[in-house]
Amino acid sequence: MKNKISKRTVLLSIIVTVFLIPIALPATAVFAVACTPAGSTGLTATMVVTTSHHTISGKTINATGCDVGIYVSPGLSYVTITSVTVWGAGQHGIFVQDDSHVTITHDLVAGNGVAGKACPPAGPPPPGCIPEDKGIQLVGTSNSIVSHNVVSNNTADGGIGIGDDGAQNPGAPLGTAGGSLKAMNDVVSYNTINDNSKGCGIVIAAYNPGVGITNITARGNTIIGQAPGTPIGPTGPFIGQIVVATDAPSVTISNVKVIGNSLDGAFLPGIVLHANVFGDKILYTKIVGNTLAHTGYYPGPPNATSNTPNSFQGTTGISIVAENTVSTSPRAVISHTYVSSNTVLGDTNGVWLCFTKLTTITGESGNPTNAKATCVSGGS
Repeated sequence: MKNKISKRTVLLSIIVTVFLIPIALPATAVFAVACTPAGSTGLTATMVVTTSHHTISGKTINATGCDVGIYVSPGLSYVTITSVTVWGAGQHGIFVQDDSHVTITHDLVAGNGVAGKACPPAGPPPPGCIPEDKGIQLVGTSNSIVSHNVVSNNTADGGIGIGDDGAQNPGAPLGTAGGSLKAMNDVVSYNTINDNSKGCGIVIAAYNPGVGITNITARGNTIIGQAPGTPIGPTGPFIGQIVVATDAPSVTISNVKVIGNSLDGAFLPGIVLHANVFGDKILYTKIVGNTLAHTGYYPGPPNATSNTPNSFQGTTGISIVAENTVSTSPRAVISHTYVSSNTVLGDTNGVWLCFTKLTTITGESGNPTNAKATCVSGGS
């Protein structure tokens, strides 16, 4: 889910209905008969890619009974997954680990996460839970493109995830290690991400100190969630959101660009930068030309002291928060953020700031009650 404060803090201290896709399966359909180990992740997959310069095209993959539909093994390059339908996986529809120059385009990834094991937003994480249990998940992967896909009705933990890899592989069960590789130079563009339960539309999240994430672009995506106060369905709320988050001590994300996306309905704030833990850094982020409507706020007590906007502060389009207290050392830092030409509709706050510095806000439009608001501790 998207309550980054409680979920990620708990993680550091170390759904179920099937979406039926109304399609006629072509002759190229792949049916889940036996599951294959997905590398060293502890998960299983219907299809495992083990060679570079490999293309999967025009298939319908029923991943029922396996954790993953398509798993791309570490160390590969120039793998293409195109015009493919993946459904029925217990966890991820597509899971790419420690690769480069992977292209995922014009695919339908729907009805996965049917046995979702996403780590909960609060409370002790159960054994085997997965920090980022997305429909499409890339970890430790560079120079790759996720574009023009439909990611819909996945019920574990949202839509598309980009993460680093290391002591914690965020796409694998808690405590599972992978290669120590950054996520860098990846593009998530022009996807339609709608009605995914319990998790964010797009998550760019770092978990591994000394590894981290740099130069990721989320551009032109359409994300449909649900506005706060609307009825929650049997698989949980459709969270919406684009989130950039540091989720372990002393990790860094830099040079992320969130440009020209459209978000309609989010159970929490629409676009979020969240440095969750001491020593974290989110640097040189650009949030430009996005349109956000009917977004929400974080759960929490109705008081005026929360770092993140809750029901007292009201619905919020863009939330930029470094989680600090008086005693936090070293400080979490969000710095040199450029926010320009975004439109926020139907919300109380356009941009919310807390413990930020060197933030530029310009050219904002729409009808928020407050164009800018800050927590009690303030934000630049």
